[in-house]
Amino acid sequence: MASFAFEEEQIKTKVHFGVWGKIIGYALRRWYLLAILAITMLLTSFHDASFVPLLNKAAIEAIRLSQGLPFDAVVIDVQFIFGIRFTVDFWGYGLTLLIGILLRSLCIFITFFATNYLEMSIYVDIRQDGFRRVQELSFSYFDKTSAGWLIARLQSDTSKIADMISWGIIRVVWLVFDLVLTLITMFTVSWQMALILLAASPLIMIIAPYFEMVLLKLSRIARNAFSGYVAWLAESIAGAKTIKTLAIETTVQAEADEIVTDIRNKNFKRTKFQALFHPSVVFVMSLTTAIVIFFGSMFMKTDTTITVATFALYIGFVRAIFNPLQEFAELFGDIVQTQSSVEKIVSLIDTKPQIVDRPDVIAKYGTLFHERKENYEPIKGDIEFKNVNFSYLKDIEIIHDMNLKIKAGQSIAIVGETGSGKSTTVNLLCRFYEPTSGQLLIDGVDYRERSVSWLRSNIGYVQQSPFIFSGTIRKNIAYGKLDATDEEIIHAAKLVDVHDFIMSLPNGYNTELQDGGSELSVGQKQLISFARAIVRDPVIMILDEATSSIDTETEVVIQKAIKDVLKGRTSIIIAHRLSTIVDSDRILVMSNGKIIEDGTHRELITAQGTYHHLYMNQFAELKVEEQIETYETQIAGIVD
Repeated sequence: MASFAFEEEQIKTKVHFGVWGKIIGYALRRWYLLAILAITMLLTSFHDASFVPLLNKAAIEAIRLSQGLPFDAVVIDVQFIFGIRFTVDFWGYGLTLLIGILLRSLCIFITFFATNYLEMSIYVDIRQDGFRRVQELSFSYFDKTSAGWLIARLQSDTSKIADMISWGIIRVVWLVFDLVLTLITMFTVSWQMALILLAASPLIMIIAPYFEMVLLKLSRIARNAFSGYVAWLAESIAGAKTIKTLAIETTVQAEADEIVTDIRNKNFKRTKFQALFHPSVVFVMSLTTAIVIFFGSMFMKTDTTITVATFALYIGFVRAIFNPLQEFAELFGDIVQTQSSVEKIVSLIDTKPQIVDRPDVIAKYGTLFHERKENYEPIKGDIEFKNVNFSYLKDIEIIHDMNLKIKAGQSIAIVGETGSGKSTTVNLLCRFYEPTSGQLLIDGVDYRERSVSWLRSNIGYVQQSPFIFSGTIRKNIAYGKLDATDEEIIHAAKLVDVHDFIMSLPNGYNTELQDGGSELSVGQKQLISFARAIVRDPVIMILDEATSSIDTETEVVIQKAIKDVLKGRTSIIIAHRLSTIVDSDRILVMSNGKIIEDGTHRELITAQGTYHHLYMNQFAELKVEEQIETYETQIAGIVD
């Protein structure tokens, strides 16, 4: 079992505006939405922070001053900020209030609709840019980055960021409008009362951020503990059979109890502290209200402008000031909590692929997403490695001064122990990586003089573990050539001897495949991947241990297909079972990044070197019947 001392995520306490600036750029793409939102939120804030309080203040004042007058004779003198002033009766007051409510409702509808649209737009844009970058990145990036990490960035992080940018922007702007208009209204009515109310504001500005940062840290600790539990749980379920065979259920249960208890304790600690937050804020608000009442009553005795209506207005302003300040603290915590997601997605989008075409090559051949195929030269299939050296890591060389010429139409097999450089050689040819030094020539031209797309459009690649996309068999084969006709797809399937199997299925080529082709055997998946590679009619064909994970019977079928498919093509076969490559034009034996033997099967067996040793070791592992057949077909004519 794994260690359960889970490493906690580093707690960030600062906002790095650089990365946020790049993400906010996604919102600025919809500047017209931001303009609409600014107008609707300004109107909503004016209604809540100034319009309604001052309208109600005027109504209270009118009632106080017109005692004994008939209801319809009362005149309400309304004074808004910025010198706006008018008089209405009570019917006009009601109508004004109703119009304000209707306009506010319309603004709220527009605000929420536009914000939801903005959120989805940001979400889609970030995902598109992120996935586009994933398509552009070189193999070296995937060597050190897990698929789970990328999925988390493009799934949960993009959702979290879109929510923060859209609704976060709304909250910030809305709170700023509320505060500014409230302050303007407060100082317009009575600057003395405004100063009294604001005297307690620094206290809430200290308390709220402190609580938010501590809660953020405690929440992060609790979340990390839960994430560790999920990882432990996945491991325990995957290893259930091993746990039972070792009879360690009691030990594992004790570990589960320990982890769950730890999660409970950390969540309880967070909950206890959180329970103190709101009472503390309410206490400060109540204290401020008491201060306003105390000093307001004193001002009422000496200043005739401080009336009961003014008094009530400022008691309402206590919440109007403190709620935005509290929300600002919460918003700051959300921003800091989201920042790690922002940094990760920005790092992904900003990552530069290591394999890039030069500007002049792009001008002629286009890019991965905008190919200029009309400029693609035809390819014959001559390949030359010229003084090629390669290192995955600095100062750790994998390929050493490789010099190799392959003529067009030749079949080349590469064999050797694990780690000898076989797959690396093929990866260099496909330009998944580029030589650290030296040149790789295709038809006598350095392949960096032409585009990555040009090269790979002429290569058919069959991997050891075939990959099947979700979709129909027809679509899976057509991925090799997106504009392939039905005739081309069927022809490719016939070439690799999988057509009859496909037609035996109820829906034939329209059979839907799911979950990596779980309905198919490994051999059937491999044959479909062969058809996918061959449908583009590639000049260069690469088979990377394509038959190593299938049974002998299926291997016979695939070997027959290989012979038919490779005719007239330059082919490179990496093989573990040496009996499958004895008919190759040349066999290269690699060791420690160098070619140590080069020749036909007959020549290498006769030389009795490394290839002879590897071949005889595999021969010794065969069954007696297989040894007799192999000896008669592959050895007898050489040793006699």
